[in-house]
Amino acid sequence: MGTSNLAGTQGLAELISTLPDRLPRPVTVGDLLHAMGDQGIAVILLMFSIPAIIPTPGIPAGLVFGTALALLSVQVMLGAERLWLPKRLSAMGVPRSLAERMATHGAPVLARLERQMRPRGKLLSQVLMKPVLGLVIFMMAVLIALPIPFGNMLPGLAVLITALGMAQRDSLAIGAGLLVAILAATVSAAILAGGWWLIADWIGMERAFNRPKG
Repeated sequence: MGTSNLAGTQGLAELISTLPDRLPRPVTVGDLLHAMGDQGIAVILLMFSIPAIIPTPGIPAGLVFGTALALLSVQVMLGAERLWLPKRLSAMGVPRSLAERMATHGAPVLARLERQMRPRGKLLSQVLMKPVLGLVIFMMAVLIALPIPFGNMLPGLAVLITALGMAQRDSLAIGAGLLVAILAATVSAAILAGGWWLIADWIGMERAFNRPKG
C-alpha cells in the first residue's frame, strides 16, 4: 500500500502543492488522474478526496468526484495495479481554480496530517486489507455523490485519512479513517432519515388539510 519513489522523497503534501504546475489549460478530470498517475493508488484516492472537502463552485463537485472515487475504489477492490476512468468522465472539465485551492488550502492541512503519520502496525496496512478498504471508500464515495446537505465533508475526510494511512502504511491512521467513515455513515443516515420524516410529515399534513370536511 505504498507510494512511488517520487511520493516518498517529495512528500504527499508537496505533490499536491505543485499540482497546478503539472496541469494543462484547461483542466479535465482525466488531467488530475494523469498528474498523479505515476504515484501509488493511495495517492490518487487521496487527491480525489480533497475536492469533496474544499468548496468547489462552478461544478457539482460531489457528484463528479464521488462518481470518480466510486469507480476508482471498485478497481482497488478488484486488485488493479493502475487506475483509470471512463473517457466521458475523464473529459469532464473542472475549474483550474480547484487545483489551485487544493494546492493552497489542501496541501498545508495534508502536511500537518502527514507529520503525524509513520509506518505503524500491520493489521490494517497489509495488502490483504485493500479490498476491504476499497469497499469502505466506495461507500464513502456514494455518500459524497449523493445530494445530501453538507454531506461531503465527513465522507471526504474519511477517504483522505484512510488513503493517507494506506500511503504511509500507518494502521493507526487507517483505523482513524474507518472511525470517521462510521461517523460519516451515521450522520448521513440521520440526515436522510430526518429528511424523509419531514417529507412524510408534510405529505400527511397536506392530505389532512385537503381532505373534505363533513
